[in-house]
Amino acid sequence: MTEATDIEIYIAHTTAERLTVWLDTQLDRVERAEKQPGMPKNAVALTGFWQEQSFAILILQREVGRFSSLWLNSSTLPWADDEACAVAASRHFEQETRIAAGGWHESDDPDAWIKVLPDGSTTPFTWKTD
Repeated sequence: MTEATDIEIYIAHTTAERLTVWLDTQLDRVERAEKQPGMPKNAVALTGFWQEQSFAILILQREVGRFSSLWLNSSTLPWADDEACAVAASRHFEQETRIAAGGWHESDDPDAWIKVLPDGSTTPFTWKTD
């Protein structure tokens, strides 16, 4: 398995506050960060710490309908990839989580996604997010 350069998941019915509390139990620690100019109103900026490294975390509350986006900008995390993080989050929050089916390369289908359910099952599907 290739180590991810970052992790991005979309989780249903979860607030930035709940995500922050969960992340604080998964990482060494999490701190609020200053919101950068140009960030949307629904953005919450954090700094995560894991294995003596710090990195940016961005939560976009209700980014796509009922789903909030969680982005962790690090290749050194407790999860090997998006799917492992999504499974952990889905189980913890007992909510559906979604991840991109491919990477973020130009040739990848932007509508190809994977649903991750709290029981750990996964299903590919098409999600038109525009």
